[in-house]
Amino acid sequence: MKLFIRALGLVALPALLVTACSGGSSSSGTLGQGLPNERHATRAHRPHGTDPSTDIHAGGATFPAYAYNLASEPTGLASQPQPTPGPGSLFASAGTTGTIYYCLTGSGFGRKVFDGATPANSTAACAALGLTATGFGGTVDPPDFAGSDVALASTEYTTYRANREPASGTNYGEPFEFPSIGGPIVYGYPRDNFPKLKKKNLPIQLSVWTYCAIANGTVNNWNDPAITADNGGLSVTNGQSEPITFYFRSDSSGTSFLFTTHLAAVCGSAWLPPYSKKPYQTANRNAAWTFGASSTWPGPGCAPVAPATTCPGQGLGGGRFIGENGNPGVVAAIQGTQFASGYVEGAYAQGTKDPTIGQAWLQNSQGKFIDPTVPANVLEALKDVQLGAVTFGGFSDGLTPPVTTTRPDCIFYINPKHFTNPLEKTAYPLVGISYLLFYGNNQGVHTADKIKLIDFIESAAGNAITSKLEYAPLAKGLQNGIVAAANGTGAYAGKPCIQ
Repeated sequence: MKLFIRALGLVALPALLVTACSGGSSSSGTLGQGLPNERHATRAHRPHGTDPSTDIHAGGATFPAYAYNLASEPTGLASQPQPTPGPGSLFASAGTTGTIYYCLTGSGFGRKVFDGATPANSTAACAALGLTATGFGGTVDPPDFAGSDVALASTEYTTYRANREPASGTNYGEPFEFPSIGGPIVYGYPRDNFPKLKKKNLPIQLSVWTYCAIANGTVNNWNDPAITADNGGLSVTNGQSEPITFYFRSDSSGTSFLFTTHLAAVCGSAWLPPYSKKPYQTANRNAAWTFGASSTWPGPGCAPVAPATTCPGQGLGGGRFIGENGNPGVVAAIQGTQFASGYVEGAYAQGTKDPTIGQAWLQNSQGKFIDPTVPANVLEALKDVQLGAVTFGGFSDGLTPPVTTTRPDCIFYINPKHFTNPLEKTAYPLVGISYLLFYGNNQGVHTADKIKLIDFIESAAGNAITSKLEYAPLAKGLQNGIVAAANGTGAYAGKPCIQ
């Protein structure tokens, strides 16, 4: 299947080829944020004559990138004209002197560039949306910053110390890492494939048992009796058999980590009624997630290869599982495959048109089916992500590195237990947060712009942008702590985390 993506966000993107190995039929999909008077704006490029030395180059996680730059990919090398952040995005609105170019590479790729494991990738070309990541498209190494939905692991910190704080040579200081943004992870589906639901403006509802069983392949058809029961006895396909093609992330992905961490927490083998019997759990039907949590998709399936017949991707009960790069790649694949699904950050689904992607209402811990597009539902799920929940100097693997950081106060780590399975009555159950990673010592390179960017993301004006794009700003106390750390004020007086 060949699929073209256009108009991510408020800006029109050139067609970007995304290839999937799906057996479903394809269509020309368009992603767009949905403000009618701005949908057809031309995507801006670096103006001729701009001093490249002021440009800010970064990359990493795709989960937050719709808020960062409306997923406007700065494709190519810094020496070439590169698309700028979409108008109205956080990076376009921050008021920095230099233009911020953020390449959507995925979290794992971004952390490796940041910690110096793959320094050549700082200046390698930024690949087009949906294609395998190749670089940040920057001017020099190290980059200005990186994004990741997974905090640094202790092993990555050790790599950082060796590469970015060597015994001799340039010392870039201790890392400054903090959560920047939150958002929902959704089960997307092509709305046009469900005309009866679309006409009545009804969502697809998925119980915990059912969305767990879809993820492990036990439920692999939209006409499955479990899906019908979840939707009040209504077959979402009018009784027709329609196999589910499920798209996952084939790259090292923080979205995958967040998604599988949630599945590992809620998808057990024992269920309470009515999910302990037909049409749900039986001796031959099991919704347990036994694959663990990982940034690299650990579940059923395979990455796209050619020809498609060499990529069976079967789940536990059949079903087709196919990998795609980045949130944009998964969205494009869902758009172009009949009766597809997959997990993506909600803003990408919200921004689709021609065809649009629906977002399933998932059952939360209180048994309620919750709409992910309602900001209050996502904010409720992130209620415990507060300054008091921060483990300063913590690492995502829970281990202590051989050499501990001398600035633990500059590492704002939030254990996923604070949002993996929210207990609030109206909380959307599947959410995540994303981090930004800066260098403590920037050697005078773009330092003022970096602080200005951090201040803006954590400001009321930044929060307004975040909320508009199906993301959630973090708690004010946490934001204030991050601003104090960046600026060296309050408890950080005289000892800023970035300089």
